[in-house]
Amino acid sequence: MPDNQRPSPLLWRNRILLFLLLLVIPLSPQSSASVQAQTRLQNAATTQVNGTSKVLALWNRITVDDVNVQSRRGPQVIQDCSRLGTNQTGVECFSIQQNFWISNSTGDFVFWAQNAVEFAELEAGVFFATYAFVVWNSADPLQPSFCDPSSLSESFCRAPIFTDRVRLPQPFTFYAGISNAAANYTLQVSNNIASRDWDIPASAGCPCSIATLRQKPVPWGYSPFELVAVGLDDFATAFFGKGTSGIVGPGFVEYVDGRWHQVVLSTLHCLIPSDCSKVLSTGEDSRDLRWDSETGRISWSDGNYDQGVYISAISQQPTEQPPIPKPAVETYLYFRMDLWDMALPTIIDDQGRATGYNASSGGFVERIPLSFLARSDEMGVIILNPHGSYRVVLTPVASGPYHLLVSREFNVNRTTFSKVLDGSISAWQTKQFMLNSDTMSLTIGASDWGTLLVMVEIVLAWVIVVLGILVWRRKRHHDTSTE
Repeated sequence: MPDNQRPSPLLWRNRILLFLLLLVIPLSPQSSASVQAQTRLQNAATTQVNGTSKVLALWNRITVDDVNVQSRRGPQVIQDCSRLGTNQTGVECFSIQQNFWISNSTGDFVFWAQNAVEFAELEAGVFFATYAFVVWNSADPLQPSFCDPSSLSESFCRAPIFTDRVRLPQPFTFYAGISNAAANYTLQVSNNIASRDWDIPASAGCPCSIATLRQKPVPWGYSPFELVAVGLDDFATAFFGKGTSGIVGPGFVEYVDGRWHQVVLSTLHCLIPSDCSKVLSTGEDSRDLRWDSETGRISWSDGNYDQGVYISAISQQPTEQPPIPKPAVETYLYFRMDLWDMALPTIIDDQGRATGYNASSGGFVERIPLSFLARSDEMGVIILNPHGSYRVVLTPVASGPYHLLVSREFNVNRTTFSKVLDGSISAWQTKQFMLNSDTMSLTIGASDWGTLLVMVEIVLAWVIVVLGILVWRRKRHHDTSTE
């Protein structure tokens, strides 16, 4: 529940009853019916993960039929869901995450990885999505070892810029696999929107594998694998509303022998909101969804604390390899500046349409088609599938330095072409550049002192007015003296 709501006396009574019930009935993150179903399935499944049964790849699918959601972090607007260039202070958002632990050759949990699709309701009833791939070292959970899309800060990922329109109902597929070409171990992750490769450091102690079944405690969370629909941004909660529905499954794993096997998915459930921190490995959670692991249906259920599913068993019977997600290639032209820079960027296309800071209104606009704004730990403007040339205008906030990074990125590999501009700007000076998005050539334009000229004109106008008043008063005094 939101932080600004206090539990009712009825809720306190229910909690006392629940505590008494816990004394006599051991509870797990799934219902008793799910436990019975899982037991039946496990009789025909393997739970041994060693030798040739180590898992090298995961494949999951969730079909989203409809979504009704509200996003909260107590009374605050979720920063990554704030919107520049609109009249809204924030939009509703949530994420679907495939989270899993990576084990080394001795079975130690060395990295926790996240393959996520993030959603935001940019228009009424219309969601847009983007991706996030993150890896944390279990020895240093505060700073990611890998973060994509990356930001100027080494401690954070880039604020999400929602570029892909979602057309419901729509299936979303998540894949993660470890390859070992030429003795170099690489984590490959992909979903509907993007794909990335990350070289696992040699210090991890590979050969590495993906942990799936809950055979021993993990550094954080309940299970070494989870597939969840939760809030977006740290400690955010997604409150799902009436009409939300979908399907979870199927799910598959690949063993080191190259054979794929279907998995048994069971419901990951929090008893009470405060219990979610023990069950989930991610910092976000959700409310009011029911994940039925027997039917695979996801539906709205008021007061429910289901978060998603985990792998409870793996079938012994091999099956065909599922199709690996191959997202369509997209190009991102990205302009980014630190928030402490002394300038704000405006990007103008060859038709005079602007995205970024609007000096006339003091606000922000998004007028270039397929352009988006974000502001979190940095100020960002992104243009999807750009073409031609763009004029870059830096409007001063005050006199001081600025750092502008312009990059052309792709959603299917790590290829990036970047240009960096470091300089200083005067409080009265507007700087301009011309960028060819095809060649990434940047031409520095002449400094524009327009702001200073405007101020000079204003001062001169006041001087003329004052002189006019003085002349008029002197003439009037002279006329009075003559009379």
